[in-house]
Amino acid sequence: MSGLLSIGLACWLLHPAGALAQATGPKPKIPAAEDVNFETKDGVNIRATYYAGLAKKESIPVIMVHGWEGARGEYDALAKSLQDAGNSCLALDLRGHGQSTAQKLPDGSTKTLAADKFRPNELDAMILDIEAGKKFLMERNNRGELNINALCVIGSEFGGILALRWSALDLTAPPLLAYKQGQDVKALVLLSPLRAFKGLKIDEALAVPDIKRISMMIVSGKSDNKGGPEAKRLHSSLQTFHAKVGTDPEDIKKNQDLFLVQPETSLQGTKLLGPGLPVIGNIGKFIELRLKNKLAEHPWSDRKRATE
Repeated sequence: MSGLLSIGLACWLLHPAGALAQATGPKPKIPAAEDVNFETKDGVNIRATYYAGLAKKESIPVIMVHGWEGARGEYDALAKSLQDAGNSCLALDLRGHGQSTAQKLPDGSTKTLAADKFRPNELDAMILDIEAGKKFLMERNNRGELNINALCVIGSEFGGILALRWSALDLTAPPLLAYKQGQDVKALVLLSPLRAFKGLKIDEALAVPDIKRISMMIVSGKSDNKGGPEAKRLHSSLQTFHAKVGTDPEDIKKNQDLFLVQPETSLQGTKLLGPGLPVIGNIGKFIELRLKNKLAEHPWSDRKRATE
């Protein structure tokens, strides 16, 4: 087995609650999940669920992108687990999916969207849904509710293609003289990642050097005959861009930033987040190691100019 589950930390990862000393005393009340909506640059009304974290300027924001024919509710268990650890999560319904089916046109009329009728250019436009999600989180950053400079994006199957393509754009957005407008994505989690779907590919994103070097967790079922080998190929192609670590657990916790997790299952995509599998705990630990423990490298800042 590859990655995190093969490096002597299996017990630590499979039982993340026992990895750290538990806080004593009553825990603060976690805010209820909130259904929200916001508009993309091309007029699509995106419905989403926001899970506000309690860590304020140290809260890691996480955008969750479902797969083809999926919906935001598939991430509910993961979002609540991450929220319980202080993170702020935003799960989207991509355009043409779930409740995100209305687009306001320039003439003021409304168009109903159906994903099964999308052409390739309409598939690529779905990265605007993630961009709108980041803008929503940016506003929360400016209220001091989270730290957008430590953004994590999670994508499942087709959603992984979108996550990679959008992250490549974020990482290459040129800074303006007055303010920083990109370079906020610091980690990616890909569940059963695909190389291509309906003509949309990850090749362009992987040509961006910063994408090759970003902290990344790749997850697929070990018995997934298609997704398992694909995940291994992606992991292998990225290894030369990441620091090599030894077998010492402390060295791994401090320095490893590319992980391949392959639990014993044939399940795919967000089904990997189900009970009985360690994936939710693995993702939580990944965010803790690669983002929470490195917040000094990604300090909070007021980004009001970036939303103007």
